[in-house]
Amino acid sequence: MLQPKQCFLLLFAWAIMAGGAMAQSVSSLESKAEKLFRTRQYEEAIGIYQQAVEKGSENPKTFYGLGMSYFSLADVNQRVKGAESLQKALDLDAGRFPKWTYLNLAKLYHLNEQIPQAEKALAAYEQVMDRRDPKAVQEVQAFKKALKNAKKYIGKPRKIAVHDFGFQVNSEHVEYNPVVSADEAIIAYTVLHPDEKGREMVEQIMMTTKDGMGNWKHPEKVEIETNARFNVGTAGISPDGEQMLIYMGGASNTGDIYEVLRTESGWTKPKAMNMVNTSRFHETTLSITSDGKTIYFASDRPGGYGGMDIWKVEKGQNGKWGQPKNLGPKINSPANEDAPFIHPDNITLFFTSDGHETMGGNDIFRSVLRGKEWTKPENMGYPINTPADDSYFTLIADGSKGYFSSNRKGGQGLQDIYYFDMPEQEANIPLTMLKGKIVGEDGKPIKTSIKMVNRKTQESVDFVYDPNPNTGNFLIILPPGQNYDMIIESEGFMPYTINVNIPNQTYFYELYQMIQLKSIKQFGVLVGQEVSVKNKFYDVEQEVNSMIDQKLFKESQLVQNDSLDMYEMMDLIVASEDEVAMDYLLDLAFKVKPVDLINFDQETEKMEVAKRRYFFDESTTEHLERKVVDGQEIFTLPTLSVAEESKKQKAQKAQPKVLQSTFEASLLNKQHQVFFQVGSSEMEDKYKPELQSLLEDLMKYEDLGIEISGHASQDGDAATNEKLSNERAIEVLNFFNHKGVVRRRIKAKGYGVIQDEQVSKEQARRVDIRLVDLKTYEN
Repeated sequence: MLQPKQCFLLLFAWAIMAGGAMAQSVSSLESKAEKLFRTRQYEEAIGIYQQAVEKGSENPKTFYGLGMSYFSLADVNQRVKGAESLQKALDLDAGRFPKWTYLNLAKLYHLNEQIPQAEKALAAYEQVMDRRDPKAVQEVQAFKKALKNAKKYIGKPRKIAVHDFGFQVNSEHVEYNPVVSADEAIIAYTVLHPDEKGREMVEQIMMTTKDGMGNWKHPEKVEIETNARFNVGTAGISPDGEQMLIYMGGASNTGDIYEVLRTESGWTKPKAMNMVNTSRFHETTLSITSDGKTIYFASDRPGGYGGMDIWKVEKGQNGKWGQPKNLGPKINSPANEDAPFIHPDNITLFFTSDGHETMGGNDIFRSVLRGKEWTKPENMGYPINTPADDSYFTLIADGSKGYFSSNRKGGQGLQDIYYFDMPEQEANIPLTMLKGKIVGEDGKPIKTSIKMVNRKTQESVDFVYDPNPNTGNFLIILPPGQNYDMIIESEGFMPYTINVNIPNQTYFYELYQMIQLKSIKQFGVLVGQEVSVKNKFYDVEQEVNSMIDQKLFKESQLVQNDSLDMYEMMDLIVASEDEVAMDYLLDLAFKVKPVDLINFDQETEKMEVAKRRYFFDESTTEHLERKVVDGQEIFTLPTLSVAEESKKQKAQKAQPKVLQSTFEASLLNKQHQVFFQVGSSEMEDKYKPELQSLLEDLMKYEDLGIEISGHASQDGDAATNEKLSNERAIEVLNFFNHKGVVRRRIKAKGYGVIQDEQVSKEQARRVDIRLVDLKTYEN
């Protein structure tokens, strides 16, 4: 048995051996981690360093290696974890590490939004830095400004909730540059991910659309025919989502902007946007105004003020694009400006910059065009912007929601897509979003092209408004207080014009329009067309004017003349504290529906309904309207003003039908019949005096019409009889039409074969003619 003294000695020896083994274990871990760190295997190094720390390491180099390994990762969520370890390394032995370690520590605190700690670390770096190095001095000064701005904006955050789009779109990879259609029905974005072999990173465009319940569907790849060596990313999208602008570039290509169009079979082959692209320089992103006349784009071409700059190119009156122009030093800084987005109001520009009053990295800025000058770029503030990189902003048409991408902490991966609801005082933008559908009598879409012309200026709105051939749906965004003619050319119909009068509203305004076309035939012959238009809209001008005070109303008039900032106007509405008015406005701002969800069958007070029949014999050149669109001459049927016609037709329906004709009522008793020989459609001369008598009455009284009804006997096959019956009726119809009675006054009805056995075959081969009152006649 061991004595107590021997036991003590054995335990003491074991403790010494165990301590030596532990020390050896920590030292081994530190050595292994340091090798991984030196070979830039940072994720592996982090795991080994952490084991060493857990085993009790107090070696400053271990904490330095752990902190710098975290600092070297791309994921901000992991990167900011390095601040604690770097801080401890400096606290243990600051003189042992490079002087810029303090600067790296300040950057980590900055990314983690710990601004006071970042300022302290930066101050420590200033004490030891080489002030003879101009680049180092310049970097410190820029960082100081970023910290000052970050403290300013984070200290006064905006009342905005920023939402992660979620795992359906965001992943462990990079998702960025979301582009959104005006009605928020389509979102396309770029994802950067490893290729199938995992050897290199490639870009791919993804797209998601909403289902009938307003939920986003699972994203799908956008297949675009391109060179396999090229990466493809989003650069912009048209308001209706039918045209997409993409960026394509590769190792041997500086990168250019291309256009692709959606078709029934997919997307067209990319077409270069040569009005902005250069062969030697870099063009990344592009945005087109809602009237199609100005393009804003980012480029590093010569003539700028820094790296990437925002440029514009305008379309002249001759329809050709001019030379690109730099937006100037108010927009472009000595740093980089990228990702321009011009809102459909054509005066509000959003862009990304790592210059101006940034919090650090890229921030999103806004500037408004006042006359010919841009306002000073305004930082969108926290939490839209953070000390991380926040870029690629887009705003939907009604101004209620913004989308952007960011690599901020808390995301799913390296860079994710986010969205937020704009504050009430900034959300409402006084635009009209016209969402329409053009169909035939059977409800199916008709191949159609649309041209919009400003009636006052005669300028055309020439930006991709043609209806989708598969759905008939079209979308147009228009500013307030303008009067437009929609010149529509539908396959199988004569060109026609519908007037669209946009009110001087100071709020977002939605107009849904259903256009239905119908052929007018008389006895199988096409003689005219019917155009039916239904407008269903949300016009709250009267309600708003009654809810807010007169001072506010007068100021709203100034908005229409650009004498008062629109956003200040919305501030005043909020300041009025009228909850009913505010609720109504907010409810309006968020009501963005597809046209297919609108019930046009149920007529309400807020629906305009107008119908007009056009007959071709009244559509000679002197009766048609001449329109000139971009030098092209188009003759259309007389313009249909939906608002005026709707009021007129509603008034007529409201009034009881009272016979107020200028003729004697006994004339309506006049009825004649014309009989034909077997197999013949030639009218005998003996009937012409009777028809001449009816013609004289028609020429005398404009409110008289004539009804012509064709009949056939049961002889022969049905098709032959039907054809012969129509030819006989047309023979009578032509008698009146060729003598000046227009088709509008002729009411034609074909009854086909008479089934009454008591009617002889001779009596069945006839055309009935009678005079009718056009004011009361029911078609």
